[in-house]
Order: sequence, then structure tokens, then C-alpha cells
Amino acid sequence: MSLLSKYFRGWSFRTTHPVLEPGKEVNVFLAEYDPSEEAAIALVGDTRLYVSNTGPEHVGKRVRVAVREFQPDDSIGYGEFVEVVGESSYAG
Repeated sequence: MSLLSKYFRGWSFRTTHPVLEPGKEVNVFLAEYDPSEEAAIALVGDTRLYVSNTGPEHVGKRVRVAVREFQPDDSIGYGEFVEVVGESSYAG
């Protein structure tokens, strides 16, 4: 094994298109609200996760979401709000 392969063993690159598994819960930061969808949106890399049972007041919060559906070809997911798990570190 070369020195270079030893150095890079176990490393991997992060993707901008994460896969969200239906039935799993994830913690995400809600970045915006889409009134036409009546859902807040989390941007996870290039993936858009629409979170139902949220309002504009949830934007800027870190929340737990139960993933309901994920379309990997479009990088779009849908989930249900579970609970707020944190606040933004940015002063607003």
C-alpha cells in the first residue's frame, strides 16, 4: 500500500445530492417558507425538503423531520414536522 493510499484510506467526498430515506427522521435547518406549498423548506445540498405542518415562524429554526417521500431524480423530498430542536445561531 502506497503512502498516498494510506493517507486517503477511509476518506470520501460529500455529495451535493444526499439521499433521504422515507421513514427516517432527520434534523434540518429551515431556510425559507413556500406559501403555495404551505410548507417550510430545508436546503440539504442541492436537495429541497418540503416540511409540512410548519409556518413562516419556523424559518430559521433547526427541526426534526420525519421523511415521508423522496424523489432522488429530482432531489426533492417531503416530510412532516416533528419538533424544534434548536434555534439559529444568527441574530435576526
